Amino acid sequence: MVQLHETYRGCEIDIEIGERTMLWDITITVTPLDGVELIEPIGSRKLKLPKTEELDLIERELMHEVRLAIDRDLVDP
Repeated sequence: MVQLHETYRGCEIDIEIGERTMLWDITITVTPLDGVELIEPIGSRKLKLPKTEELDLIERELMHEVRLAIDRDLVDP
């Protein structure tokens, strides 16, 4: 299992990627820290992706997409 953790613009990002035979099991959790407000809370999401892409590409793209979601939903950045 791969675990990614990052703090971005006052939000904790946790991504867990588990491996199955044909799928990646992904859990993404975004938690705003004190004083940070999002228009729409992101919370936790679960995804299943086919193993057609390399893990390092999936890691980069997931983190990029989560950062974009935070940027869109941040109140008074």
